[in-house]
Amino acid sequence: MNQKIKAALVGIAFCGATSLATAQRDYQSYDQLTTRLQKLSSKYSKLSTLTTVGKTATGKEIWLLTLGRDNAVNKPAIVIAAGVEGTQLATTELAVQMAEQMLQAAVLQDSVRELLQSKTFYIFPNLMPDASEQYHEKLRWERSANAQPIDDDRDGRMFEDPFEDLNKDGLITMMRVKNPTGLYRPAKEDPRIMVKADVSKGEKGEYLLYTEGIDNDRDGKWNEDPEGGVVFNRNFTFDYPYFQEGAGEHPISERETKAFADFMYDARNVYAVFVLGPANTLSQPLAYDKGKASKRIINGLLEKDAAVNDQISKLYNNTTQLKNAPKAGPTSGDVLQWAYFHYGRFSYSTPGWWTPKVSAPKDTVNGKVAVTPSEHEDVNFIRWAEANEVVGAFVDWKRFKHPDFPDQEVEIGGFAPYVRQTPPVRLLAPVAQKHFEFFSAYAKWMPSLQIVNITSEKVAGGLTRITADVLNQGSLPTHSEIGDKSRWVQKVKVTLKLENDQKLVSGNKIQLSNALGAGEKFQVTWLVNGKGYVTVEASSPTAGSQSKGVNLR
Repeated sequence: MNQKIKAALVGIAFCGATSLATAQRDYQSYDQLTTRLQKLSSKYSKLSTLTTVGKTATGKEIWLLTLGRDNAVNKPAIVIAAGVEGTQLATTELAVQMAEQMLQAAVLQDSVRELLQSKTFYIFPNLMPDASEQYHEKLRWERSANAQPIDDDRDGRMFEDPFEDLNKDGLITMMRVKNPTGLYRPAKEDPRIMVKADVSKGEKGEYLLYTEGIDNDRDGKWNEDPEGGVVFNRNFTFDYPYFQEGAGEHPISERETKAFADFMYDARNVYAVFVLGPANTLSQPLAYDKGKASKRIINGLLEKDAAVNDQISKLYNNTTQLKNAPKAGPTSGDVLQWAYFHYGRFSYSTPGWWTPKVSAPKDTVNGKVAVTPSEHEDVNFIRWAEANEVVGAFVDWKRFKHPDFPDQEVEIGGFAPYVRQTPPVRLLAPVAQKHFEFFSAYAKWMPSLQIVNITSEKVAGGLTRITADVLNQGSLPTHSEIGDKSRWVQKVKVTLKLENDQKLVSGNKIQLSNALGAGEKFQVTWLVNGKGYVTVEASSPTAGSQSKGVNLR
């Protein structure tokens, strides 16, 4: 096809008014995802198991896919939690594609098969299935909350101000209202895109922006009480946002968050939690803040843990080679902070996918085209969408006679729901491959306990002194520094196992150690009376175990 004709057709498809019939629909529904997971676990039954940790308010299972071989529950584990935000469908697809790639590789590659022999991967593909299912409904709007009825605006009524599809295209987009008091103006680079006016630069706003709908309860707010619910990523105990929209009546109030937390507290072998969600602490690590880390209630990474975060960030960037990552820190009540501060594990987050930077022609000088990237996220996205033939991403602004604004110019349009966080599935395979490589590299860096320099020495009185060093041979600590302050993280344990006719004279039978850094060791010693053979065992749910025997002198 002639390239100019092709570009014109793409432009028409992208820029023209879209509808649900033509909008992107390539992500799987709950039922389709369930079938996919069941087939995957059945095909690789020796390497994976599919279980459920609970159900949502509508009866949907909260699936857990476990990858690992031979007694996986007792091996150091990584948790990958996806779908923590109902609008980020790409995280679910990435998690499942990574699982598929890992299982396929385990059949062909000894290194991956050995990885699943020594480590366990707990993958939660979608922790908000009731929210993400809105993508597949007849009326599509970006739903962040579950299906638990809740009175978000606390006026004694529920769902009294929902979204309305005023232009009947099956999509809830935006309304822009011409108003001199508005805070928004069209972007200079692309007038379709609305950006906030920068008053410090002398810019003036021209429009008010609202989500598409009607102010049903006449409170001056539009669509502030739609159907549902509570947001998974605002319902956890650390820095819980009391009385805020989507947070719920109290921390861990929801079926989804309770099911997840219950599983995690039972899973003593979890070494680290990786959230595929809105925050980004992998591309850009969290910094150590002595003031926050020194408070009575700690609200910043401890120093050693911050150093590990920096180390893992470098591994992530070197492995994935993903550029221009968004800056997004933790938020109140999110699972990322709960996993670190209250669960005591290393905790990281990445969106997994974000819009690549796109430059547009600026001018032509001496036959050369100068290009400039946009500072506005939405302008960059629309350039990227056009370049990648994303059909139906934008609804052109069109006049609408709105009853709430009888004497004002109102237009309906803007980005289609989900599109900015949900790229075409066809683009995700290489991104999933990069993340599979990162998680494989991370797992190989995990701690490994080894007993070295074990000796037995005859001393006065017919006794034997047993001495051994317990070494962390991994590239990461045996557990987090904050884990040493948490009763939910088990310390490194060294046990001396005796026979019936042997007696421990000096030293504790069980000795504990705080976190051992990479290459660090600690020494244990005992005095034993008797003959025969004793066993020294070093163990940690997050760093593995090893046993060695030694003869008494």
